[in-house]
Amino acid sequence: MATTGETALERPSWAMSTAELDIAIDLLGVVDSAKRDAVRAAVTVEADRYLRWTKQEGATPPLSCQKAQLAKVKNTARRLVAEVEKLAHHSDAEFAFLYQLERLRLDTEILNDAGLATSMNIDVVTDLVAWLRNGATSASSLLDDRSGPKSRPSLNLFVRGLCQLYEEITGERATHNPYLKTEYKGVPHSAAGRFVELIVRLVDPKVIPTNISTAMGYAVTEPQRSPTTT
Repeated sequence: MATTGETALERPSWAMSTAELDIAIDLLGVVDSAKRDAVRAAVTVEADRYLRWTKQEGATPPLSCQKAQLAKVKNTARRLVAEVEKLAHHSDAEFAFLYQLERLRLDTEILNDAGLATSMNIDVVTDLVAWLRNGATSASSLLDDRSGPKSRPSLNLFVRGLCQLYEEITGERATHNPYLKTEYKGVPHSAAGRFVELIVRLVDPKVIPTNISTAMGYAVTEPQRSPTTT
């Protein structure tokens, strides 16, 4: 059972009035009552995730410690890739290893979300460990230790999730336009941008429009956006 502190971290309290949320839903052109309820539920999920992420960001150790830990994960995964590849030269060990992984997969009902094939082989396992290694390598770039405004992955993920929701509801690609006619304003002016800005500002009034505009820029330029994780 979670302690009081854990509950506060994992289950942030957040509530948006129906009137406020209706304004955002109106921007999407949603009329059907059942669909409006679905949008409310989806926005609530995204907002709860964002608030949980911001709490986690606030509880994280210094950047130097975070980068050191990521380096450990990367180096450990790199060594593990090499060891897994060696199993291909020892058929008995390879069979025992893959057989046990298959049993664990079935027992824990691990799905293919992580790229696991129905029938495991050494290449699949190697690719999965390499995926972890590459994730740790790339994650270091998200930890911005430069002077000036800091990057906020939580905001970027929140905006990305809202852009995905916009696309699902409207059937249109989310776009970003920081211009008002020909004048650069640095704030969202596209239809998706106005929807995202309204939701973000209601959930977290401390976020300024220029931060949302920057996050929109990241969200709409990603070549392939994957579903947001919890």
